Amino acid sequence: MASFRKALLLYNPVSGARIDYRTQAIAEVERMLRSTGAEVRKEPTRYAGSAGAQVRKAMDAGCDAVFACGGDGTVLDVLQGVVGTDAILGVVPLGTGNVLATDLNLPRNTSKAMQRLLSYEPRRVAVGKITCNDGTLTRYFTVCGGVGVHAELIYRSTAKAKQARGPSAYYVAGFELLFRHEFVPFEIEYTDLAGEVHSGQVLEIVAMRVSSFGGLLSRFRPGSGLDTNHFELILLHKSTRWAMFRYTLQAIAGGIKGEDRRYGADVSFVRAQRVICKPNGEDSLRVRVQADGELLGIMPAEISLVPDALNLLMPAVRK
Repeated sequence: MASFRKALLLYNPVSGARIDYRTQAIAEVERMLRSTGAEVRKEPTRYAGSAGAQVRKAMDAGCDAVFACGGDGTVLDVLQGVVGTDAILGVVPLGTGNVLATDLNLPRNTSKAMQRLLSYEPRRVAVGKITCNDGTLTRYFTVCGGVGVHAELIYRSTAKAKQARGPSAYYVAGFELLFRHEFVPFEIEYTDLAGEVHSGQVLEIVAMRVSSFGGLLSRFRPGSGLDTNHFELILLHKSTRWAMFRYTLQAIAGGIKGEDRRYGADVSFVRAQRVICKPNGEDSLRVRVQADGELLGIMPAEISLVPDALNLLMPAVRK
C-alpha cells in the first residue's frame, strides 16, 4: 500500500467525462485521499502542457504524491513533471482513452478505481522518451510513442470529435485512413537488446510500453509491459490496403501476438532500446509523431528508454 503525506490532485477540466460526473468524481477522489490522513491540494490543469510545471511547483512545496485525473493526455502532461523524482504517481481514469489505467487494471468507476489504486504499491519503472521537430521538442511517455499513420489518426481525431463520439472517434478516423491515406516510407535505425544497430525502411513504427491498447484492441498483445526495460516495436514494412484491413481484423480478434515476431512480409515485432526515424524524401518530411495519444510534431524523431524513471502506483508483484 502506498504511503504519502501530501498529495496533489490534478484534474483535466475538459476531460472526456461529462461535467456533472467529472465534478462528482473529483470530489470522490479528494475525499478518499483525505481519508488516508494525507494533506490534499486540488488543482485543475490550466492549459495543455501546464501540468508539468504545476507538479514541480507542488513538489517544491512538499508534495510527495500526484494523482492525475483524466485520460492519457492528462497523464502525459503530468509525467513531464514527475519523471526523475521520488514522487508517487497515481492514475485516475476520467478521459476518453485511459489506456494506461486499463493496463493497470483500474475500472472506470471512480470509487472502485481509488480503492484499488490506494491498495497498489509504488514501483520504479522505465519510461519512454521521444524527441522530434529537429530536436526542439522532447516528451516522456508511458503508453506508446510512434511515427506514421497512427499519429495522423490522432491528428484527425480532434478533441471536439472525441467529446462527441468518445473512443469511436479513433475508430472512425482509423478506417477512413485505412482506405484513403497514402502511406509514406521513411528510414529507421534501431538498437536491439544486444546493442546491435539495424536499419531499414518502414511505413509505420509504434514503440509500445503497455501490454495492450484496450478497447477493440484488447486482444492485441504485442508482448510489451511496464515492468520491462525495452520497447516492443511494431514495424509496418510494406502493405496493400487489403493486407492492412486483414491485419486490423486479426489484431481485433486476437490472432496476432508479439511472440509471433513476424506477420507475413508486412509487419514485424522487435524488442529494442532505441530507434531513430529519419525522412528519406520530401513527402516523409510531413510524417507525424505522437506520444500517448497526443500529437507532438513531425520527423526526424528519436525514441529511447529512460530506466528507473518513475514511481508508479501499480498492482503488487505476486510472489
